[in-house]
Amino acid sequence: MASYADEHNTTNPSLTANPRRRRPDLSTFFATLSEISPQPDASRTRPHAVPVPGDVSAAYYSLAEAFEVMRREAEGGRSADTQEGDGSDLLTQMIQILLRGADMPPREVEGVSEEFCDTLDRVPRASLKPSQICPICNNPFLDDQYPLVVRLPCHPTHLFDLECIRPWLRLRGTCPLDRVDFGKKEREKAEARNKKPVDDDEEEWDDMYA
Repeated sequence: MASYADEHNTTNPSLTANPRRRRPDLSTFFATLSEISPQPDASRTRPHAVPVPGDVSAAYYSLAEAFEVMRREAEGGRSADTQEGDGSDLLTQMIQILLRGADMPPREVEGVSEEFCDTLDRVPRASLKPSQICPICNNPFLDDQYPLVVRLPCHPTHLFDLECIRPWLRLRGTCPLDRVDFGKKEREKAEARNKKPVDDDEEEWDDMYA
């Protein structure tokens, strides 16, 4: 009689090898971010508070710490030979940028809205290749049974796990690969919408009283 393991194929090496690494808990980061950059319908513990440099700095530090945990996890799964170039990998560069931002925080959060993240192109599993990895966590997309992979608007090959890229976009607003600033573009669009054109009737009344 076949064992449970044989019947359910749990002894298959392809199912147990290279288990997908857990991502760090980002609840503290998003809680901090919600206080300084809330969504329109979000409730705040400090309703009329204005972000101060310390608040913004805390968000940068929080995300840097989470990414550092991710980096250590990645190092733990690599051999000593493959760790020699870690000083230049993308995740290390992102951590360094966050730490600089924590030391000299901007006056306000420059990231994108949650709506921007929600509308990113989703990449179906069927179109992913075994060799494709998330540039941030270095996990192959197909290691996840139900991958949630998104494509950034700047380039069709800039694919990321949504869980990895979302906190970065919400705080920094840039593509980690080519530094295209989506946050800046969002702000420029918002400013353009707020600049209402002068109504023709108003111009006529102004001419009458000129």
